[in-house]
Amino acid sequence: MKSFQNKQPQLKKTTAPNLNSNNKTGINLRPWREEKRKKQQQKFIYLSLISAILGLLISLVIWQSTLNSIDTLEQENQFIKQHLLQLSIEMEAVASLQKKHQQLLTHLEAIQQLKNSRLITTQLMQQLAKSINDGIVLTELKRNENQLTLQGQAMQSQAVTTWINYLNLQPSFGEPVLRSMTKNNQTNLTHFTLMIPLKIRQPLQEPVK
Repeated sequence: MKSFQNKQPQLKKTTAPNLNSNNKTGINLRPWREEKRKKQQQKFIYLSLISAILGLLISLVIWQSTLNSIDTLEQENQFIKQHLLQLSIEMEAVASLQKKHQQLLTHLEAIQQLKNSRLITTQLMQQLAKSINDGIVLTELKRNENQLTLQGQAMQSQAVTTWINYLNLQPSFGEPVLRSMTKNNQTNLTHFTLMIPLKIRQPLQEPVK
């Protein structure tokens, strides 16, 4: 039994390495960290540069767009100014034409009124001459709007009375008013003043357009 035990090989005792030993050999990570830091810095610089370029491009686009908008607005303003000027000239021309048209209408109306006045005067004179009887002489005739003032003389006062009756029959005369009647003993003539209201009848005419 003892011999068997003596024949067994003796195992060598090995000791585990002491990880806490100051003499251990470690991995140096500093170069890798420096390389990573440089890459990050390069990446940051690259991204910053790209961002700056993009910002510059965007600014240029906005600036160019603003310039184009300003040019467009200036062109539109110039276009509006030209049209306003043209419109002003046309309005002045229209106003001038309207003024000339109104002057022409006024002139035509004045001519028409003169024509009507002449026709009315002719009608009055015709009716006055038609109504006057023998023995009466008119020395003065005045017209004040719608009234005639007649002065004259008659051989007899009865002739004046007869004439007044004839005047009442005329369509353009109202009722005559005898203002005065005196007799001149030297000439044996009767002097009178007669006022006649007028019933004006406008002659037929076409209205001025």
